[in-house]
Amino acid sequence: MKLTLIMPSIGRKPNQPYVSTWQMEPLVLALLAALSPADWQITVQDDRMEEINYDQPTDLVAITIETYTARRAYQIAREYQKRGVKVVMGGYHASLWPHEVLQHADATVIGPAETIWEKVLCDAKAGKLEKEYLAPPLEKWHSIFPRREIYSEKKYLPLALVEFSRGCRFHCSFCSITALSKGRHYFRPPAEVAEEIKRTGQKVVFLIDDNIAVNYDAALELCRQLKPLNVKWVSQISVDAACRVDLIKAMADAGCMGLLIGFESLNPKLISRLNKKCNGSIEAYETALKIVHQNKICVYGTFLFGIDGDTPASFKHTLDFILRHKLFLAAFNHLVPFPGTPLYAKLQAENRLISDAWWLDSDFRFGKSPFKPTGFTIDELAELCRRYRRKFYSLRSIIKRGFDLKANMQNFSTAALFFSQNYFGRREVDEKFGLPLGFQDS
Repeated sequence: MKLTLIMPSIGRKPNQPYVSTWQMEPLVLALLAALSPADWQITVQDDRMEEINYDQPTDLVAITIETYTARRAYQIAREYQKRGVKVVMGGYHASLWPHEVLQHADATVIGPAETIWEKVLCDAKAGKLEKEYLAPPLEKWHSIFPRREIYSEKKYLPLALVEFSRGCRFHCSFCSITALSKGRHYFRPPAEVAEEIKRTGQKVVFLIDDNIAVNYDAALELCRQLKPLNVKWVSQISVDAACRVDLIKAMADAGCMGLLIGFESLNPKLISRLNKKCNGSIEAYETALKIVHQNKICVYGTFLFGIDGDTPASFKHTLDFILRHKLFLAAFNHLVPFPGTPLYAKLQAENRLISDAWWLDSDFRFGKSPFKPTGFTIDELAELCRRYRRKFYSLRSIIKRGFDLKANMQNFSTAALFFSQNYFGRREVDEKFGLPLGFQDS
């Protein structure tokens, strides 16, 4: 039996290649390959970097989807279904919005693939594929090593994506991870994560956890396991965890070189409206940044705009904060109401969504706000995000932030990474803005 695993792109402008600065391996496909019985012959097609070969013989197609890739995923599914090939879909969007996905797939996996994938393939082999597979909770998450050899012919960055934990104990209203996990957080044995990293043979690792330090003791044990490996790694962490001196020191000693921190807003009232209780006060932001930079760890700060009560003045205030702290990278993003989240339900009830399924709207473009904000027009919010991305990635800003000897220019390799990533970020501001979701006809 032949199985084709597909990673869809967000979209593509007519007659132009996909825009992607960081071409990283799709970990989920390697995980599905590891869960598949040995008698399945596996092919990977990455829509982000190659043309889909619809005529390559296959018995089953599996597509992993997120909200921004859903429209493109449905386009791909239709092409296979025209050829009589069954399509199964899974991922965050499929798990949170299955009633929509079921209209486009022959089968949908809801929940973690680890507990149901073998049954899906068994049913497909027997010609008895069900419409909906509700996966049982993942109680024991161990002894599963992704099959990265399926990427042998792909030209991904020399960076290994590895997963230590899933879920989050916080209940931020805009977060699809929280909506799916419902406050549950679980993790793999740290020693197993270290073993997986050794098997990759890579010296740079992205631990893709949404919040690597939800479980403090587990995070410390992970650091103990990673320290002997002599690898450099990056991950994501919450403000409250970044304020813990012993944890950040342990992470730095274990090779951590960068952390993404979701600050979201400098206005505590706006943060409370998102129910993001882990952020605390602006004083906590200052403390976290001081501790992280003292340990020579770079910071990628993310910020959200368009929260109810927000105003255009917050953009300059945020940029001033970023430049003062010389952040390695920063994101100026508008708030996004992902389906299945409390934020989506609130804005839908208030009739403020541009469309109930904005991600399927052929007129919707990347960078546009999918809802009507209170302190801006839709176009104004999108343009301010774009304008301040340009300001952040201006040559003056890059030079000012680059000469931070504690983090951004602590050694030659970090300095090279800083300038290269800021160059690509500068280029991407306009390349991605206005990108249609899904493919458009010429």
